[in-house]
Amino acid sequence: MKPDRRPYILLNYALSLDGKTSTENRDPVQFTSRIDRRLMDEIRADVDAVLIGAGTLRAEDPPVRIQAAKRRDERVRAGKSPHPLSIVLSRSMRLPSEGRYWKDDQVDRIIATTEQTPAELALPFQEKAEVVRAGWSSVDLVEFCRMLSDRGVSRLLVEGGGEVNMAFWEAGLVDEIYLTLCPVVIGGSKAPTAADGTGFTADGFRRLRLVESRRVGQELFLRYRVIRSRS
Repeated sequence: MKPDRRPYILLNYALSLDGKTSTENRDPVQFTSRIDRRLMDEIRADVDAVLIGAGTLRAEDPPVRIQAAKRRDERVRAGKSPHPLSIVLSRSMRLPSEGRYWKDDQVDRIIATTEQTPAELALPFQEKAEVVRAGWSSVDLVEFCRMLSDRGVSRLLVEGGGEVNMAFWEAGLVDEIYLTLCPVVIGGSKAPTAADGTGFTADGFRRLRLVESRRVGQELFLRYRVIRSRS
């Protein structure tokens, strides 16, 4: 059931033809085109916050920011910060304290963790990010999304990885998906997908409808919206 207060939530990811988002070892490979990366920048520029999981930060160290100066300027003219709020989801606080992710001082950051996370693990990050607690043994996404809504976040972009995406699916929090289908095969029974974990049984599948599709070069750019139950 949709909570009373939460942002509109989008997922954005690229998949290989066999449904993988990376290699089994989570190597930092780039299999998308420049067009896909421009689209990612465009989607980021249209949201208030971007969320990634701790696994994505450890494996990829992504600089979660708006790359195009024109889009940053447009945000500033609209009364927004140059970059969306950047959020890391982490139960354990096992995060790298250095790297590309932390470089830009124009980006405001939040680390979402649990009530039981020891204070000493959060201490090294207090000057880099605000540490927010929601939930006891795992981050309560419904509660956290209400916190974000109360802070004025109306559109939240989730960029994975697969376990984080699946947590949002399980909580019934996903509204829309941007999917880029890329002409590569990665393989590997343990390679990450866009929704990892146990998965749904047949009576719990999430249903979506295609609202936009286009082919550019050898990639397919697809956009889906979640079909909400009327019950």
